[in-house]
Amino acid sequence: MAQQNLNNIAKQDPRLNAVVKGDNGKLNYGVGSGTKAEADRLGKIWVGDGARPLSDGSGLKSADGTRVYRYPAPKRNSPHATTGIQANFETLKIDPITGDKTKIGNGHLNIQ
Repeated sequence: MAQQNLNNIAKQDPRLNAVVKGDNGKLNYGVGSGTKAEADRLGKIWVGDGARPLSDGSGLKSADGTRVYRYPAPKRNSPHATTGIQANFETLKIDPITGDKTKIGNGHLNIQ
């Protein structure tokens, strides 16, 4: 079911497809560019129904905790931030026994 959900997300936009595919095992990777409004629309699709705000207010987390959208923010010292502002689409793996979360993907969307 989780993979089917990811496949449905990927079909919504080529940039979300890039997030779902990742970049050959790299933790950080680019997924293109867009406006802040586009990033927020894609972010809401990424986290899905039942998403809740992150505790620090910097974004949204999916109901199952495996997907995070971080709102566009300045990233002045990042080699990935070609425009200086990025939104992040993160994928997390949750250990079923301990509940520990590990980030396994972080797609960077440059904001125009």
